[in-house]
Amino acid sequence: MTITLGDVVNWLETVIDSTYWYVGKIDGKKEQCIGLYNTTGAQPRLALGGLEATGYVIKPISILVHWGRNADVAERKAQEVYNAFFGVSGAMIGGKRVTQFQMVTPQPVNVGTDSEGVFEYVIEVHIYHER
Repeated sequence: MTITLGDVVNWLETVIDSTYWYVGKIDGKKEQCIGLYNTTGAQPRLALGGLEATGYVIKPISILVHWGRNADVAERKAQEVYNAFFGVSGAMIGGKRVTQFQMVTPQPVNVGTDSEGVFEYVIEVHIYHER
């Protein structure tokens, strides 16, 4: 079984300060919040010996950092979230040991502002964890 987005939120809450966390959809009325989404991009892994021989699986996620009307503050928060994953191994999420966080892009991606002028950044990461 793979870890869930809720498991990832529970772990992130221990390393990133944010009052509002969401899974699947953010409340756009909140000026500062972080949302997690399932995404594609990582192929299913199955060892030659079948499922029993498969030691790890990949959880691809996308993180939306929706963070205020100040571009610099938003970028700094997005980088803080990015840094929580980058180069880290051995973390425990949802009872599973993470072997690596593979960052899809070299930095958080600025996707502009929403209709209310709140800056948004996207971070994509593939979480490799024990099965």
